[in-house]
Amino acid sequence: MGALPNEQSVLRLAFKPYFFALYVAFRLFFAGLFREAAALAIASVGYWRFLPNAFVLKELPSLNGVRILDISSPKLLSLYLAYHGAEVYATDLDDPKIFSRWKKFADVLSLKNYHVAYEDARQLSFPDNHFDAVYSISVIEHIPGDGDTEAIAECRRVLKPTGKLIVQVPYRRQHQEIYLDYDSKGIPQPQKVWYERHYDKVTLATRLRCDGFAPRASFIMGEWLPIDPWIATPRLPRPLRVAILPLEPYLAAFNYWISQEDTKGRPLGALLLFDKIPAEGN
Repeated sequence: MGALPNEQSVLRLAFKPYFFALYVAFRLFFAGLFREAAALAIASVGYWRFLPNAFVLKELPSLNGVRILDISSPKLLSLYLAYHGAEVYATDLDDPKIFSRWKKFADVLSLKNYHVAYEDARQLSFPDNHFDAVYSISVIEHIPGDGDTEAIAECRRVLKPTGKLIVQVPYRRQHQEIYLDYDSKGIPQPQKVWYERHYDKVTLATRLRCDGFAPRASFIMGEWLPIDPWIATPRLPRPLRVAILPLEPYLAAFNYWISQEDTKGRPLGALLLFDKIPAEGN
């Protein structure tokens, strides 16, 4: 569904947030935020975010005056969009880093068009028809129960009649519900707690849907070499894992593939592009 994008053009877009992260790190350093600058320079764009970032930029070629809702993790892309002229609302359910980290970075960049707030994607506080675009990278799979479906419906509600939604979630060839013995902050729990959902073809079609809101295009993203099993788990010694962090954008550029069908390599994620279909009378 949808035309497969040119991979070279996607890679060019994917590197823009990465180079922006290095620029922000430079600005942070000269603002005296040495620890934050080093952390951003070392861990700029993660392996799993590299290509999804590019799809958001591809869908939003013009940013001046555009109002965007970010339901993603982390917030580098939201900062990039605000820096280039969009009015951005960066949200999270309960992570204080949107204030202590990302809003601080926006202040260093003197961005008055960057707003942060705690929001539940299932029950957004924003009015109907408010945003030109909404994007969610690696978030709604973490919402338990039917929360992912509820979040899709809420995204449609707050989008303008011509609005766009970009969603990326983990994708595997077999659906899986994952529980871990620690919470989202890494705090050990006495019993396993909900972590995330891995979608397959059926659950993509049945859970990520809303009346009047069908995906215009969908793509599968994956890897040729099995890098993910090593960097997504504690297999590697910590010093080696830290040493790999700055290389993750390059590993993704080398190792990722994009396809309309799940027919090759090792799938990792699905990306869906939605256009809002206005209700009758709108």
